[in-house]
Amino acid sequence: MTRTLITVPMKALGGSKTRLSGHISDMQRDRLVRLLYRRTLAFLQPVARAGRADLAVVTASPEAAALAAAHGFAVIDEPQSAGLCGAAQRAAAWAVAADYDRLCILPADLAAPLEGDLDRLLSCKADMVLCPSTDRGTNALLLSPPDAIRFRYGPHSTLRHLEEAKARGLDAVVLPLDSLSFDIDTATCLTRAMAEVPAFAELRA
Repeated sequence: MTRTLITVPMKALGGSKTRLSGHISDMQRDRLVRLLYRRTLAFLQPVARAGRADLAVVTASPEAAALAAAHGFAVIDEPQSAGLCGAAQRAAAWAVAADYDRLCILPADLAAPLEGDLDRLLSCKADMVLCPSTDRGTNALLLSPPDAIRFRYGPHSTLRHLEEAKARGLDAVVLPLDSLSFDIDTATCLTRAMAEVPAFAELRA
């Protein structure tokens, strides 16, 4: 049976989403980060209950770790916040040590992920499956084995991850899935979320 680990990298819950500074207050940004993180944890719990994957959060934040544990996630400790590439590398090493066949990395700021889209992602059999973000970054990333590539998150990382796959002779698939592409990282995305997802309406207050 294929063993899959889904990991969510999480920075400190306070002081994040700096790209939204000037659009919403610092208090609203903190509320947004916590809301997104809690929604992501809750969204993934049924996947574990169904036995489709195990769940973990990679974080250096005690608050994020406590919330993850309360939702039944394993906690992969970062000695210090090392950025997304460092967190992904930490998760990959942890997954390999625990004998997982596949690693799925999901962001903690998806506005409204759908179970069907996650099922489509997890059903793919390629060595690497990428779900791009709206700005051609990498949102969902599925790898087999977990350490199949060197992580290259950042601007236009979909292309850079595909380059990694090609260099290593991996079978790579780009899988555009709207609900896994829709993260909240800009004012435009936040406006869309407030209009389409009732849970975010409270941020207007």
